[in-house]
Amino acid sequence: MDTERNHRITWYGEFADKSIEDEFLTDGLSSSRTMAASIALVFGVILGLFLLHSYLTEGHTLLFRRITPVRSVFILVSLAVFFLARRIAQPRRLFLLITFYQAMMAVTYLLTLKHYDSLNYFSVIGLLVITLAMYLLPNKITLSQVVTIAFSIAFFAGPINKLEGLTSAHYYRIIAYQTILLVHCNINYWWAETAKRKAFLANKELLALSEKDPLTGLYNRKKFDDALEYWIDLAKRYGHELSIVLFDVDDFKGINDQYGHLMGDTVLKEIAAVVSRIIRATDVFARWGGDEFVILLPHTSLEQAQKTADRIRTALSSHSFEVQENITCSVGVALCEADDTKKSLLRKVDDLLRRAKTGGKDRVIC
Repeated sequence: MDTERNHRITWYGEFADKSIEDEFLTDGLSSSRTMAASIALVFGVILGLFLLHSYLTEGHTLLFRRITPVRSVFILVSLAVFFLARRIAQPRRLFLLITFYQAMMAVTYLLTLKHYDSLNYFSVIGLLVITLAMYLLPNKITLSQVVTIAFSIAFFAGPINKLEGLTSAHYYRIIAYQTILLVHCNINYWWAETAKRKAFLANKELLALSEKDPLTGLYNRKKFDDALEYWIDLAKRYGHELSIVLFDVDDFKGINDQYGHLMGDTVLKEIAAVVSRIIRATDVFARWGGDEFVILLPHTSLEQAQKTADRIRTALSSHSFEVQENITCSVGVALCEADDTKKSLLRKVDDLLRRAKTGGKDRVIC
């Protein structure tokens, strides 16, 4: 139930859980930056073409001299957004930049219309097109709503009164058209953002499945190998201590033979649960294969790792399993040294585990 609640998508197309929403936004930041930068560049080029057309047709007029600075500023802002958007490292800063750019789109259009003595219905088409263009930018829906609604109110309170032949019926009809467009844009945004978030959850679940052992829910061997390479590299680079614990169940084959493989699976799941309560959240706990388990202990000395291994061995030997039998484990503990590789460290801890098995079982060998 908690998972369903955290994964719920609100009516404005965002995760109800803020941490998951932040994870989604961070995951999609690269594509959002590229989209925002590309759209800004396209809009700047389009207005540049409008400016060129105005120069060719009305370059000698006072109107051209008045609107040129306004359009030039927007072109420069578009270029600035193109360069800045690609360098932003936080989603919220990108949203602020996009909101500013949307506001500049509205202000530029309104200031341009202000310099005309009279308008025709192309100005209404401009209102619709710019509103639609604002929703192409990857902004939060609430911020886009604020800008587009303010833009619409400003248009209907001012420039539209210059429209030639405007009647009350036409005025309200244009308001209706703009309202329909805003509703359409918001519904389309919600639909697209909801679909993106559902795909994100599906990919996240697939990734989790690819990293987890299906029986115990622990990390699988592939995930552990990747984590081991990462932590060995950090340990060597910064001089951190790194220890590894490898253990398996003593006489596990006998449990399977006597009680069946289903009961053996139950024992493995119980072992995973018991050990998970002992280790830290930062430790990497994985099922190595069969009845073998491995734990990677970052920032942990050999002495500390041995104490952890002893707690694990004691906890398992004293735990009441369903099979009504004293179950013990043998443990090998090794420290990653300066000349160790992933292969040599695993070989070292595996040799220690075998020594624990041949030395009488139910013991820890460092």
